[in-house]
Amino acid sequence: MSQKPSKSTAPEAENAAATRGTRLFLGLSCFLAGAAMMIIEICAYRLLAPFFGNSVYTWTALIGVILIAFSAGGYLGGHLADRKMALDLLGWLLSGSAVLTFFIPALHTVFAAGLSAQGLIAGPVIISLLLFAVPGILLGAVSPAAVRFYSLTLKDTHVGAAAGTISMLGSLGSFVGTFLSGFFLLSTFGVRSIFFGTAALLLVLAVAAFLLAKNTLRQQAPVILSGLFAFFMSWMTAPKPKPGVIFEHESFYHHIEVSERTDGDVTRRVLQLDSTMEGGMDAKTGDLILPYQQYWKLALLREPAKVGSALFIGAGAFGMPENVSREFPEAAVDVVEIDPQVIEVGRKFFKLDEHPRVKAHAGDARRYLLQSGGKKWDMIFGDAYNGIRQIPPHLATQEFYQQIADHLEPKGVFIMNIIAAITGPKAELTSGMLATVRKVFPHVEVFAVGYRRDETQNVILMASREDLKPLIQDRYVQQGSWQESLIKTHVPKGTVPHASYVFTDDHNPVDAIIARGLLE
Repeated sequence: MSQKPSKSTAPEAENAAATRGTRLFLGLSCFLAGAAMMIIEICAYRLLAPFFGNSVYTWTALIGVILIAFSAGGYLGGHLADRKMALDLLGWLLSGSAVLTFFIPALHTVFAAGLSAQGLIAGPVIISLLLFAVPGILLGAVSPAAVRFYSLTLKDTHVGAAAGTISMLGSLGSFVGTFLSGFFLLSTFGVRSIFFGTAALLLVLAVAAFLLAKNTLRQQAPVILSGLFAFFMSWMTAPKPKPGVIFEHESFYHHIEVSERTDGDVTRRVLQLDSTMEGGMDAKTGDLILPYQQYWKLALLREPAKVGSALFIGAGAFGMPENVSREFPEAAVDVVEIDPQVIEVGRKFFKLDEHPRVKAHAGDARRYLLQSGGKKWDMIFGDAYNGIRQIPPHLATQEFYQQIADHLEPKGVFIMNIIAAITGPKAELTSGMLATVRKVFPHVEVFAVGYRRDETQNVILMASREDLKPLIQDRYVQQGSWQESLIKTHVPKGTVPHASYVFTDDHNPVDAIIARGLLE
């Protein structure tokens, strides 16, 4: 005899399917919330860098604020889940973070420029609190709330398994968000678009939570309308292009901007990376237009006055390497530039393709030198420093300058451009760099491109194994010549304050020194 199926079988199967669906949604929510938080954090760095620099202080402020926000969110999510045991709690947390993420680009446009005057430490901390603290708290509250709801689907018999599953999925989401933003999103989309896309994803998750909680469309309408309003307001507050800007692009490393203006017969075309003018040229002739760019010619003070090979660390606007190539058509000129997009900009706007002897290499300078084997150059020019706000610390150490020395010809010279002062409180960077370079090169001379030596300006260091004094002080130069214009900016020995420390790979306080200089 066959038994009749129990009347409760169908409802039990339906409940089991609904429970599995709830668990799947909870896991997916934690995974995507973790991914969203890391996408916001990494892309936030590119949002802040144009105003606060690419320094360790920007990263420290950003990471610190988000960690505090996540901690507060964890506490909040646990308490809210005990008070409101319904899935629409996740809907409110996700929708709130979505709306605030939509607003991040707008708030950045309104406040970043003003807060940049607060310095390298206070500025990034304040802007991070303003933009990312509350979205971070709400996203941080998702996981503990989800643990509670996941445990309820197991009738609170496997609380440990629920916590472990949710924690695992949240961590995996953070991993995916980190790799996705670093290796794909930032190189493919603009930063504003990434924030909008992340916010839209969170809003879709919020709507799904409300549907699972059986909220009506009327109950969801305020959330959806709030998200649309936030998107519209943020879209309308997009920063307007500056006058004269002919190209803008967000790369993984920089906000790249090319601008142009006409001064008489000269069409000044300049390259700006984040907040710093990196170089320029006359768009018609390719002639150099910035005073510090002339200082590559210090290499011509020696005899014979010729450059057979040159390496430029940092492309700028390719004006100097192209100038070398014009002066010495047979010279082999290499340029190593960390950002491939800067090289593309050089091809499009700064005549790079017109100089086949100038070879541009995308990559880090130290890695490039390591892979170059025994190749040596007559001149190496270091210009990889991002204005007054940031110096890549690994390019400002005794070990790096030893690499430079190892790749110079015996009579070769190393010329370096930094942004600092010669005397006074803002001279700490110059004195530290000078002490570090002197650990490797026995002869180092200093040139100040500006007028007042206690003010921030282009400072040029020229280093060699040979005595440079005869090239600068003990020779006759024609009045009005380029030699005279460079030599007269020479800074006598003993003018720069003595530094008691040397920058090394192990200990390099260059970021702290820059921060102190900006406070001055």
